Amino acid sequence: MSHSLHGRLVLGSIVLLLLTCFVSQTWHPAYGHFNTKAPDTDVLLQWPVGGSYSMSLDVKVLKSPQSNAAIYWGHQFQFANNETGYLTLGVGGDSKVVSFGIFEAVQGNPNNSSGVCDNVIGFLTTGTGSACFIFYNWNIGYDYRLRVSRVSDVNGSEQWQGSVYDYSANSTSIIGNILVSPTYGQLGTLSSTWGEYATASSCDTPPASAVFSYPYALSAAGNHAPSKAELTYGNTTCEDSNVRYLGGGAYQADAGSNVTRTTPAKTWLWTQEPALVSQSQASSSVPELAIGEPVFPMVVMISAIVAPALVHRTDH
Repeated sequence: MSHSLHGRLVLGSIVLLLLTCFVSQTWHPAYGHFNTKAPDTDVLLQWPVGGSYSMSLDVKVLKSPQSNAAIYWGHQFQFANNETGYLTLGVGGDSKVVSFGIFEAVQGNPNNSSGVCDNVIGFLTTGTGSACFIFYNWNIGYDYRLRVSRVSDVNGSEQWQGSVYDYSANSTSIIGNILVSPTYGQLGTLSSTWGEYATASSCDTPPASAVFSYPYALSAAGNHAPSKAELTYGNTTCEDSNVRYLGGGAYQADAGSNVTRTTPAKTWLWTQEPALVSQSQASSSVPELAIGEPVFPMVVMISAIVAPALVHRTDH
């Protein structure tokens, strides 16, 4: 084994440990977040139809520590059998990374010469799963699309692929492929976005900010944005975070010790499917299909309903 490969694998193991030890096995939006001692920005997305074979979301980091940190912006998705997976972009130690994981999966394969997968990772103290990551030199102020897609069937198991698309470079990088049991089915009607200080032990955290935008799912029944988005802030005890709706299915999530909350928890960011607006300065188009994704009849129809003003939820 070459010295460079050995070093990459060792560093990869460290980064994977940071990525997976702090991902909750409970479902993020409804029942909480692993690190309850640091600020959080959870938003629950409710999709109008299930059965999606691809789901994606744009992330643009506006402010973040560049090293000596463990902070991730993620999209957690749910399968028809209620198992979950996630895609993240962030900083692990001194490395910028993107990651892809699925709980209780069969096997993960990097499918990328710079990638690392671990197929027997303990998620918290119980359960297992597969997680993959690649070192990825993302930049502040640039848009990246995180995508999960079903790509093939392998010996009775279903293979899902995690990827990241760089709008400025017009290039897609595969994070990894993960096999799951056919009992998982397609993607369900819930997902969530979040920002997590994975190793922080208090509310006193460095400032971090990101914009989530263009949530989009592909289904044989039609393609959609989420019909509803509810701000929950997870189950953290900190209030040093705030989420602000920008319109067009986009929202800015700010966290850190100097952030003042102006949008309360249980606020609906939108309650009808919005007309999505790209936040990317490089391209207003959205890549529909990556190489290797299944081709289904597609009807690209996103409702042109104008998003309503913020609604504070008071029913629970």
